[in-house]
Amino acid sequence: MTAKEAATPKRLCVWAETPKQSHYVETRLPEYRRSLMPVYFQGQELVNVLRANHIDGIVFYSEDVPLVKFTLNLLENQCPSCTRFVVCAQRDDGPYRSLEGFPPTILHEEESPATWAGRIERATLVNRWLIRPEFRMLLPRLHSIPSLPESHRRVVEVLQDPQFDLEQVARIVSQDVGLTAKLLKLVNSAALGLAQPIHSIPDAVALVGAARLQSLVMSAWAFSFADEKMCRGFSPAAEWNHALAVAQAAENLAREQRADPTLMESAFVAGILHDVGKVMLAANSPDAYAGILALARKQSQPLWRTETQVLGYSHAEVGGCLLGLWGLDLVIVEAVSRHHQPESAFLEELSLDKLVFDANRQASAGETTSSQPN
Repeated sequence: MTAKEAATPKRLCVWAETPKQSHYVETRLPEYRRSLMPVYFQGQELVNVLRANHIDGIVFYSEDVPLVKFTLNLLENQCPSCTRFVVCAQRDDGPYRSLEGFPPTILHEEESPATWAGRIERATLVNRWLIRPEFRMLLPRLHSIPSLPESHRRVVEVLQDPQFDLEQVARIVSQDVGLTAKLLKLVNSAALGLAQPIHSIPDAVALVGAARLQSLVMSAWAFSFADEKMCRGFSPAAEWNHALAVAQAAENLAREQRADPTLMESAFVAGILHDVGKVMLAANSPDAYAGILALARKQSQPLWRTETQVLGYSHAEVGGCLLGLWGLDLVIVEAVSRHHQPESAFLEELSLDKLVFDANRQASAGETTSSQPN
């Protein structure tokens, strides 16, 4: 998505059951071009109206859950270019998260308008990938992707609140034995450089920080699919070491350029997650991806170029799409999806895109013994 596209206000329509619900949604979306969709537009008629008016997204707010679910499924199949949103209380989002295919983006009543805006921008970007024919062919095969486990998802969501409750996060993590073990192992790895070992989840949350903890939770889940024998020529251990190297390099580059603390944290997060698309492709299409890895070596060219030639997309785009589905901030999603785009190298201003691009080149240059194409 170009800067011009990002700056263009999205065209959203509101499909609400009552005037009060319509007013509520519209007052929370002041920066969007909105239109009210009459409730009597349903089924194929609704699809035709959305297509004719080139609507970017539709926001549903209704207590008629069966009707909304039916309409969501219909739109995914017949109007995929229109991004789908549902407004509901957090306690009521279960029926929408369990929909077949890709679930809609949930806008919780308890969230701020700014959080809604962030979700809308991210979902619109992700949908640009999802509607591409080559992605449509890929995604049904990625049986390991669609959503984070409940415990991981809850941690990620809680950490998105700047005023998150440390004890609440620690309690969620502690309820998942596997996540607890993975997190403590990651936090105590030499790569993170902590001065002393951490043995409790509250200490890990307090010392590591929200953004970094969020990225560790997600990377732990992604790399749990990786196995040394699953894909010929693919080494999960080498990929993990590379991810940590890029994360540290991006953070160091940000520090050297006197970036603000928020950008430094984002640099680490985007760095550690930048190649998550590789893990997903290797885990879900091991034979095909082994062939791509071998071809990249044979042609002595970057892996992302070979992926694009063979598949029509690269691991960077797959990773960006996945992280968007998982709910990461838009700037991180974009930095991951662009980390092999050469134009990032020529940016003069300090940006997350450039930090991750430069960090990846720096880390790759130092990995002379690695046999894996980057």
